[in-house]
Amino acid sequence: MARLLFILLSCLSASAAEQNSIGMKLVRIQSGEYLRGAAHQDLINKHHKYSATARNRNAAGVTPAHPVRISKGFHIGAHEVTVGEFRQFVSATGYQTSIEKSGQGALAFFPDEAPGLKRFQVKPDCIWRNPGFKQTDKHPVVCVSWRDTQAFCQWLSQKEGRSYRLPTEAEWEYAARAGTTTMYLGGNSPDSVYAYGNVADAALESAHPNSVRRQRIAALGPGNGDGIVFTAPVARFKANPWGLHDTHGNVWEWCSDRYAIDTYSILFKAAAKRGSPINPAPTIDPQGPTKTLNDQYGNWRVIRGGSWINSPTTTRVSWRSFWEAHDAASYLGFRVVREER
Repeated sequence: MARLLFILLSCLSASAAEQNSIGMKLVRIQSGEYLRGAAHQDLINKHHKYSATARNRNAAGVTPAHPVRISKGFHIGAHEVTVGEFRQFVSATGYQTSIEKSGQGALAFFPDEAPGLKRFQVKPDCIWRNPGFKQTDKHPVVCVSWRDTQAFCQWLSQKEGRSYRLPTEAEWEYAARAGTTTMYLGGNSPDSVYAYGNVADAALESAHPNSVRRQRIAALGPGNGDGIVFTAPVARFKANPWGLHDTHGNVWEWCSDRYAIDTYSILFKAAAKRGSPINPAPTIDPQGPTKTLNDQYGNWRVIRGGSWINSPTTTRVSWRSFWEAHDAASYLGFRVVREER
């Protein structure tokens, strides 16, 4: 009974947004408990018949679902960090991003190339000021590495005398779900995502043919989708029940955790020992592994939420992927957490 009450209270765990010193909107999330991961694998094929990636549903390590308890409240960005907010940081500090310093540039989308992976290339002139498509100060900043997010959070922490950081993967999904248990905020249908986020859709396919069909093989006709080709201004779409925007699509978002495909399996086994396989005990404030087998290949960090170049399947609330901490892409940004005093 006590655990059930704890879960029910977590469904009412957000308060009104407030603004910080740079105009960033933050929502306070109370402590609570939820079921992390893909709890509806049997529904994937039923609802994603036109999605070419449905068969690859376990590739990201999104199972088994397991209870997680967030023991302390926190504030989180109501939307992704914007170009304008990142510009304030650069203007105040003279900061150069990782890819600017290296001269490498970000992975960006080049629609004039042959369809498929050749349309994604790393080029030196692709940086946060020039991601390959037009953005205003209201769009989410992209082409920033995990290292850049750390520098931004350090600057904002010093500026305000508060502790800013990236969300843990557990915090991100807890805030993104906002008490929901379905695959999308709008239900289990992939088309429900259009009310909440900017994903790869008919607008992108119409502007740049054969960019979306490799992920999605139907519902790409005129009028289908969200109507936006690249990134959308933040908060353009409907917020989740706790007031967060863009947790489906727009841009992938960096989390603090190291990525490992077996993270959920390890946590579930430990939780089952503390409880039972049918009723595993909640894992409290998981932060991901300190070391992984991937470390020999790079510093791989979790990214969540999907982006404008991903079909609904890979923008599900439970979906997880990864990126190397020093690299950047034109579909990858971040939002921040401010810790409680």
